[in-house]
Amino acid sequence: MARRLGPDDLVLCPGTLPRATFRERVAAAAAGGFAGIALWLPHHRRARDEGLSDTDLRALLADHGLAVTEIEAVTDLGPCFRDGAAGPTAQERLAYAAAAAVGATTVTLVEGPGAPIAVDAAADAFTRVCERAAAYGLDVAIECWPGSAIDVARAIAIVAAAGRPNGGLLVDTWHAHHDAHAHELLRGVDGAVVKAVQVADVAGGAMDDYFAATMHARRLPGDGVADLVAWVRALDAVGSRAPLGVEVLSDALHALPPAEIARRAGDAMRALLAAAR
Repeated sequence: MARRLGPDDLVLCPGTLPRATFRERVAAAAAGGFAGIALWLPHHRRARDEGLSDTDLRALLADHGLAVTEIEAVTDLGPCFRDGAAGPTAQERLAYAAAAAVGATTVTLVEGPGAPIAVDAAADAFTRVCERAAAYGLDVAIECWPGSAIDVARAIAIVAAAGRPNGGLLVDTWHAHHDAHAHELLRGVDGAVVKAVQVADVAGGAMDDYFAATMHARRLPGDGVADLVAWVRALDAVGSRAPLGVEVLSDALHALPPAEIARRAGDAMRALLAAAR
């Protein structure tokens, strides 16, 4: 049975260490004091290509005392969300297989930029995804971001309309910082709806390209202008039980050795929690 982490546990997200091998990832996470890791969808196949069986992956995780939280991210559900089609999609199948292989607890979904998706059709499709995921003991979390087909308000509405106990939200503080209504909206949700959290700080100043900035120029917690203390306190206030991931996609950070990246990320998150709690 998958080991579930809680709000006092830290997770090393894949975007903080995007190019690491599986062995490097688990060793770095342990060195940084993390309780868990998350994986991008291709990482399971990449680990197999590195010569590791699923049994090897689980042994490495156990040897380092790590759990796996999210498998990120199913990105091909747009047609299902727009017309209520049944699925499952190819990526959804891969996500369930990867989650089963490493004992993950959550599968995440994300949509790209585009016209807003109608809530009713999306909720119908999301309900079916949640039902399929429940057969694997998995939660399903929608990652929302401003300018995408599913922003915070729409994601909350879809989850509420679906009404599935294993369906909820991935709260990414970098994206939430750039949505003027995110803080107010998320303060009104039941904490059980928050299935995953990703924390990163935001550089100050003008931003010419949102996608480039989110993929290459995030900051470690405490190194930017986002009020991350307020976000941690808001999550605590609604009763979120999700562990706290650190997702810092940063070209400057990625130039460092994996263990150094993880230590810096872990130290930054612990300093944030000390300030918030």
